[in-house]
Parts: sequence; C-alpha cells; structure tokens
Amino acid sequence: METSLLSMVLQSLLALAAVLGLFALMIWGMKRFQLHTGGPAQRDFKVIQRIHIDNKNSIVEIRHRGAHYLLGLSPGGMTQLRIDDALAQPHEAEEVTPVEKDS
Repeated sequence: METSLLSMVLQSLLALAAVLGLFALMIWGMKRFQLHTGGPAQRDFKVIQRIHIDNKNSIVEIRHRGAHYLLGLSPGGMTQLRIDDALAQPHEAEEVTPVEKDS
C-alpha cells in the first residue's frame, strides 16, 4: 500500500510540474510575441509618474508620441487634465536672414 501511495504522490507532483511548466511556457510566449505586435508608434507609450491622492484616486503623467498627458484616475473614470504637446511637434529651424543696416 505504501508503494501505491508513493506512486500517487509522485504522479501528482509530476502532473503539477507539467502544468506549471506549460503555464511558464505560455507566459514566455506571450511576452515574446507581445514585443513584435505593435509598431514603433505603439511602443512610444510611457508612464512618467503616478501620484496617489488617496486609495481610489490618482494623477498620472503619460508620454505618448512626444506629447505629455496629465490624467486624473478615479472609480468614476478617467479625466484628461492637461496636454503638453510642445514636444509632440518640434519647431523646425527657421532660416535667419541677415538684415543689412544702411549707414
């Protein structure tokens, strides 16, 4: 009877190891293929900082395509507080034409 108990425990441990191995393989595959799904425009999304006001409300600064967004997050939804797109469209260098002085 001890051999059957030992074999059942061993079989259960091997089945658990197989399930955990499949789970780890699935997570690895999802992470690997997630990097290749979005183009460069989708990867340019970064949370700069998050300020917790209380347990349910917070303010988040996000950068996406060069523009900075300030968002208010609450249980009722998301509110856009501010957009700073000065970095989104950089100013092109303007040509400076010299002005001649008449003397």
